[in-house]
Amino acid sequence: MSDAPHAAERAAVVAARERLGADLERLDGEVRSQVAGGVQKVVWKVGAAGLGFGAALVARKGLEAAWKGATKDDPPEDPGDSTTSWGAALLWTIATAVGIGLAQLVASRGADAGWRKVAGGPPPGRQA
Repeated sequence: MSDAPHAAERAAVVAARERLGADLERLDGEVRSQVAGGVQKVVWKVGAAGLGFGAALVARKGLEAAWKGATKDDPPEDPGDSTTSWGAALLWTIATAVGIGLAQLVASRGADAGWRKVAGGPPPGRQA
């Protein structure tokens, strides 16, 4: 019996295995890339949120100290409470909104700059 009829079948099987191997390698690379991108997103979001929270906390403590220094009283615990004067309620609300907003902006910009320096590119979701 001749192996000629089987040779063509073997060649087809070998070619199919090679295509399958190449496809699996490409798929592996794509999966690894997507997983790495997902991890980077999580690291960025957790890190940026942590910095923002820390900045807000520090800003709040600074605002409370400044309020005590300027008024000799504690800042209003609840500006919406009717026992708090309108002036104190408005001033405290504006001061905390501006102070904490600026602190979070500085933290966000700092996190962005740090990420770019360490990673060599923009954080996930930000432009180059």
